[in-house]
Amino acid sequence: MTPLDQIDAYLGGWQLLGSLVALGLGVGVLTGLFGVGGAFLMNPVMIVALGMNESVVVGSSLCFAIGTTASGLSRHVRLKNVEVRTFLLLAGGACCGVSLGSRLHQYLHAVQGQGEFKLTVLWLYLVLLIGTAWFALRGRPKRHQGRSLLQRLPIPPRVSLPGAHLRGVSLPGLLVTGVGVGVVSGLLGIGGGVLLMPVLVLMVGLTVHQAVGTGLGVVLFSSVAGTVEHGLAGNVNLWIAMSPLVGSTVGVQLGARICNRIQGERLRQYFAAIVLLTAVLVASDIVKKITQS
Repeated sequence: MTPLDQIDAYLGGWQLLGSLVALGLGVGVLTGLFGVGGAFLMNPVMIVALGMNESVVVGSSLCFAIGTTASGLSRHVRLKNVEVRTFLLLAGGACCGVSLGSRLHQYLHAVQGQGEFKLTVLWLYLVLLIGTAWFALRGRPKRHQGRSLLQRLPIPPRVSLPGAHLRGVSLPGLLVTGVGVGVVSGLLGIGGGVLLMPVLVLMVGLTVHQAVGTGLGVVLFSSVAGTVEHGLAGNVNLWIAMSPLVGSTVGVQLGARICNRIQGERLRQYFAAIVLLTAVLVASDIVKKITQS
């Protein structure tokens, strides 16, 4: 493992360590509050604000997400916010997709120069963040005859989701959704929670609180699979992965407690606002790099 004072970043030594712990605290709160692994925020901050290598950030943040999501998931299981069947089906698809995404990351890194690859990663983050914020701000659409999008998808076979009182949900639709989330996770180093919260609400039909808890379970599984893939490629640094975990262990429990005290509609709006703020950070760095080139 690369020593702390030899990590390629704007800060060094204990300054870098303190920054990572503080970042982990904030990300932990978001994990418990919104059911996201936090990498959608942590990765751009580490790349843009701390100047870290994007491939190491991607691999290390997936490793970090294992700890935060496991802690948050245990809390949401006790709060009965997990729809078990949805979690298992999406997690299976996500574990397959994350392997594809990790290999795509390695391919793009091999065929592009360092500067070009970094811009590619930042553009992908920006598109992901803006799209997620848009879906979150839309809110839950009016159902057609009381059915969600995956209930209306004309692709059998179908399954029931008893925890959410949903029947006739397309099984292939659920699996493909899981694979898609996994691909993005492996490519950008996010556990997938930033995608899953709006997807589980808008497409599957879960409540906001169920989407938070169920999303954490899927994020945990996809993060484990992604950590293995990126670890084999040498993209996991335990200093970067474990330092934020110190702060997030506290933050995730606080976020989970706050989650059930906030109205679902308000929770969704707060989530969209944080995603948009992160998008502004990424967009500003893209403009800076383009004007300097």
